[in-house]
Amino acid sequence: MTYKLDKIDKRILYELDKNSRIPDTKLAKLVGRSKESVRYRIKQLQENNIIQGFTIWLDPTKIGYLSAKIYLNLANKPEEKKEFVDYVNNDKRLLWLGLAEGAWNAGLTYFVKNNREFFDLKNDIFSKFKDLILESHTAILVGIYKCDKTFFYQAEADWKEGFRQLENFTLDPIEKIILKEFFKNSRVNIAAIARKHNISIDKIRNRLKRIEEKKIIYRYMASINHNKLGHEFFKTFLYFRNLNRKDEEKLMEYTRKIPQIIHMVKQISPWDVELEIMCESYLEYTKIISDLTEEFSNIIQKTETAIMGEDYIFPAEKVIFED
Repeated sequence: MTYKLDKIDKRILYELDKNSRIPDTKLAKLVGRSKESVRYRIKQLQENNIIQGFTIWLDPTKIGYLSAKIYLNLANKPEEKKEFVDYVNNDKRLLWLGLAEGAWNAGLTYFVKNNREFFDLKNDIFSKFKDLILESHTAILVGIYKCDKTFFYQAEADWKEGFRQLENFTLDPIEKIILKEFFKNSRVNIAAIARKHNISIDKIRNRLKRIEEKKIIYRYMASINHNKLGHEFFKTFLYFRNLNRKDEEKLMEYTRKIPQIIHMVKQISPWDVELEIMCESYLEYTKIISDLTEEFSNIIQKTETAIMGEDYIFPAEKVIFED
């Protein structure tokens, strides 16, 4: 059954997904309710499994990692598919695993230090599951752009860019502790982290400031159960005849105004751009894509769609927190 939100709950979800560390007093002022009322609503959203937690989105390129992707079509072999999911989930370099239906049915994103590591990783998977993998595509990430979820609350939104420029910032042990604690709960008080790990508050605060200045934390966010809200998650792959800088800017301006489009991914792959779209129905999704392809009919060659099923986000976080 779809959970119904009122406009206050929608605004709370919008603000928490935009910045999960927003102070309760500020959030209360934005929604026009008391601090106690806001805390109660957040608790209810958690108890009803709408908010599944609070976390962070890391930018691995800031600490020396490339993001490389593999898309697969798998044979209809349920036991081997389960073995495949278990196998890849145990690789500490895995950032994301998505299972879908459509253009492909398994997508993986990895942290790697160089292209040779990715080459070997890919070949290990393909060798082990050669009888399961029917078709594959690989991609090197160029950049990810995220928009606020304005389908919850109407507001002006712009693309926020990440995962673009490779840097080699080295995390110290305290910074790894901070990231690990925020990954588990991005609303945790820094004083609680200091007490738990016997570190001074000043050290925690200073290290956090450094992490934020380096933009290692791409976003403080809420983990929202969109399925329970009746939202469906689609990935759209756009193939262009050619995409010059002027057309690219026009595409970004057009897509940022569509509330349902929450991510744009640019990558070196058979397709040029990947859109992540959150809709209430397949009909709504097809209308968005129809309008998009009509607007850019001179440059879009074709589109493909994958309907997302299961998502595993950062299942093996040790590569960042514990290495």
